[in-house]
Amino acid sequence: MTIRRGQSTVELLLMIPVIFGLLFAVVELAFWLGGTHFTTYAAFAGARAQQVGRDPEAATAALLDGRATRDQTTSADGQSVTVNMPWEFDLPFVSAIGSVDYEVSATAGPDEFEYEGKSGKRASRYGDNNCSSGGC
Repeated sequence: MTIRRGQSTVELLLMIPVIFGLLFAVVELAFWLGGTHFTTYAAFAGARAQQVGRDPEAATAALLDGRATRDQTTSADGQSVTVNMPWEFDLPFVSAIGSVDYEVSATAGPDEFEYEGKSGKRASRYGDNNCSSGGC
């Protein structure tokens, strides 16, 4: 008759690295998803700032000043704003994936002075500035 002692302890010790690896991978993925969310919103805010004649790079920098998004780059070409968030996973096994940079572009439309006070089909696309319905 063989007595098996410590089998569950050995199995637990073998599974602890796997459990922690999965836990850290989920946390890293959550940081990346949060960074993509903020980057997308910053691109929208930069496009809106460009539309009203402000500096789009200053608008995106104001939103992306956190630790997860501090290395972002913004480029504006007069038509759209592109924000790039470089990202590499820091975990030992997940780092084999490599770079998972996220880039998003946003276009807010023509400058406000091009459609402000106009009526018709062109102004109807911009409900906040639609003067044809007597809202001005």
